[in-house]
Amino acid sequence: MKDRLSACLQLQDSLNSQINLFWKEERTEEEFYRAIWTECAEALDSLPWKWWKNMSLDMKNLEIEIADIFHFILSLSILKFDDELLYFKKALTSDFSNLSKVDGECLNHYLADLYKGDKVREYIFLIERVAEYSLRGDYDNLLFFFGLLVRDTIGFERLYLLYFGKNILNRIRQEMGYKGGSYNKTTNGVEDNRYLLEVINRVENIETLEKEIREAFKRLHQETRGLI
Repeated sequence: MKDRLSACLQLQDSLNSQINLFWKEERTEEEFYRAIWTECAEALDSLPWKWWKNMSLDMKNLEIEIADIFHFILSLSILKFDDELLYFKKALTSDFSNLSKVDGECLNHYLADLYKGDKVREYIFLIERVAEYSLRGDYDNLLFFFGLLVRDTIGFERLYLLYFGKNILNRIRQEMGYKGGSYNKTTNGVEDNRYLLEVINRVENIETLEKEIREAFKRLHQETRGLI
């Protein structure tokens, strides 16, 4: 896991530098905390929490939103010179020892299994904790409860694959004018994240993932422009 986390940190630094070469000097921790809690709101809308309308669990979108949150957590970790992400790894591996910086009340609430197998309520609880600690600027609790969210939803291996794929898509977006506003995220009424998931789900070898994603999006944009 350590090697993969290091790879993710390097990829994130590279992506951020593509957007702004001086991002470490110009971006602040507060900005990344804000990005995290706003992504949490998007993740929450993948869950059927609105009792006044018909909703169902959208696991595909939840996967993407969790990967998006991870992008900003990695950026925050780089700013804090933390390449260990200790509390994130503790949560992933169910290591509940030496948690002096973790909110004991929230952890006990989680461990009490109050939701009795209701996964949706559990996911909501964990997403709300990630949002809460982002708003508070509480880095260690943010890492820990995000780790629990990953562990209980998609697992680290899936997160790593999704992060790797979304990182590639984000670089494609930048190359095609996303920052300047000329990139269109929706094609044929479908957001590019959905096309990305289709590629990720059919690619078995992560070493070929970038090639597959780039070829898929090249074909997609050629079809949209009537070139093929």
